Amino acid sequence: MFNKPTFSLGTFVKSVAANAINAPRLMLALAHPATSRQLREQVMLACTDANDCRYCAWLHTRLALKNGVDVDALNDYLANASNVEYSNSTKAAIAYAQQFAKQQRHLSVEAKAPLKAEFNTWQRLEINAYLEAIYFGNLTGNTFDALLSRLKGQPSADSDLLSELVISAVGAPFLLSLMAVASFDKQVKFGSLH
Repeated sequence: MFNKPTFSLGTFVKSVAANAINAPRLMLALAHPATSRQLREQVMLACTDANDCRYCAWLHTRLALKNGVDVDALNDYLANASNVEYSNSTKAAIAYAQQFAKQQRHLSVEAKAPLKAEFNTWQRLEINAYLEAIYFGNLTGNTFDALLSRLKGQPSADSDLLSELVISAVGAPFLLSLMAVASFDKQVKFGSLH
């Protein structure tokens, strides 16, 4: 049975709205980042790891490698945080990204505190803009995969056909393009962070 986080129509609309609000921050962050490109990809992959989106895992592993991230070390850290040494700020950002995914974008004040201790306001806004974008990508990819699973006779217990159809209609062109490009990639295996 398919068991990954997916969008409902309601959560999809909320995520679209959050991304619309964060779009100016995201565009500015991509052009003139207040944090490093390495941290951006570590945050993106940490959220993706929690949501288990195969499309985002492939794309952001490629981007992480391009931006100098040691993906093996990040995978080790995600599997067992005590095995890899990162700065306190990197640890805080990675933990925040994972909680962002696991708490479905709704973090408590306590969960936000470590990020606040390590990053200034503009950096935190940038990290949140990255996370809103990757969360949208993760759940769009997973919802498309839920539809594919349903077509194979294995529907998700936490998803419905209407949501899968509508969200897949939005995401399928991009996701199918990624799958096609990924099929020729000899460096990064499609569907995993490894």
